Amino acid sequence: MHRRHLILAAPLALGLGLILPRRSAAFILPETDAISFSVFRKNDSPMGYHRLRFTRDGDRLIMEKEISLEVTLAFVTAYRYRHRNREVWEAGRLVEIETRTDDDGDDYWLRAKAGPDGLMVEGSGGSYVAPADIIPTSYWNNAITSATQLLDTQRGLIMDVRMEDRGPETLTTQSGPMQARHHTINILTNPPGKTNQIDLWYDETGQWVGLAFEAKGQKITYVLDSVPVPPEPAPQSAATP
Repeated sequence: MHRRHLILAAPLALGLGLILPRRSAAFILPETDAISFSVFRKNDSPMGYHRLRFTRDGDRLIMEKEISLEVTLAFVTAYRYRHRNREVWEAGRLVEIETRTDDDGDDYWLRAKAGPDGLMVEGSGGSYVAPADIIPTSYWNNAITSATQLLDTQRGLIMDVRMEDRGPETLTTQSGPMQARHHTINILTNPPGKTNQIDLWYDETGQWVGLAFEAKGQKITYVLDSVPVPPEPAPQSAATP
């Protein structure tokens, strides 16, 4: 496997738990009940994983996410990142979200629920009402490509963004070249020192298949796993401060 380019796994085989319908009125749903990425820094140094699981509860779609990243230098942990996220979607809109993040010792949390005037948000970024149709930074929802604002699932803030469609690209995969569409999120309201550009790739069906960004001068690359690995069950009330 060559990791000098963004590496994407071959299309997932049939029979891997196709529990969700392909489309909704607002966005394209995942083809399987799990998506997972291995994460690398400097293109080839393993850093951890990013895993998502999708389930149905009546008319609601539930997404549970786990991110675990770590940088070790000379057998000493130089950086550690842990993130949990649970989202509930109904009729194409986010109706509940709960997250908890440990960013190398800095703790963040977010909790929000749909209300009559929009999404009622409280967390590390304060309390406010977000637009009812706000999209969180969990990236699986390809409706993000037309967004002008995003809900930061770590800090609990609204980010103003400018989306850029960079067109189709041929990407190296485990089974040969794969066509995907490249989009860039230009973050207009990030504080100094924070990532202000994120690259996303979606395949021809709208499925999320890649991500890359720079952090502290290093390129971070997501590699889609050929066999999806679901996240571990989340502890109860993970976002309670």
